[in-house]
Amino acid sequence: MDRSKNFTHELPEGYKPVKEVDVGDKRFGLLMNVAGIVLTALAGVGFFFLKFRGDPGSAFPDLGNIWVFEGWLFALLVGLIAYLVLHELTHGVVYRILTGEKLTFGLKLTCAYCGVPNIYVTRKAALLSLLAPFTVFSVAFLVPFFVLSGPVSFTFLVLFALHFGGCVGDLYDTILLLFCLKGKLLMRDTGPKQTFYVLSDGEGDA
Repeated sequence: MDRSKNFTHELPEGYKPVKEVDVGDKRFGLLMNVAGIVLTALAGVGFFFLKFRGDPGSAFPDLGNIWVFEGWLFALLVGLIAYLVLHELTHGVVYRILTGEKLTFGLKLTCAYCGVPNIYVTRKAALLSLLAPFTVFSVAFLVPFFVLSGPVSFTFLVLFALHFGGCVGDLYDTILLLFCLKGKLLMRDTGPKQTFYVLSDGEGDA
């Protein structure tokens, strides 16, 4: 694989920074988290009524049995922690395949992150890494949600809704790349912050 077409170590002449997205910034991070909560609620409510509207009570674990309910909460918490780690690893796997460069992982108050801070990646490489966790885990959670039933199906719904809301930063960057930032483009991703550079003549596409 010719990885060199996916990134550059140095910013080429003529590229200018045009947009910065920093979820490590408290104000912007708060806005992203509020947006994430809204997306989580919309996904959760929408899919819940899509499947359970005929018998909503069948979705929930036995709330009258404290051991069953606490066991369900514990399993959900473990699943969420595992998902958080796997989400960032999925970003990293794609970055690693496309660039072979050193990755960085971390956790801030407003986000968990994976980045590849020492290079500038192309639009295509950025999109593939941004959308990989959204695609993989949407399928991983929605398939069992629709196939299974009862509390198990509901558990996958909760995971999907939280996953959907948690991808708000990735989806925001994707919208920028697909619809807002035109021309030849490179992105530097430190993890919590993405800086977008566009070739000043605005011709072509990277």
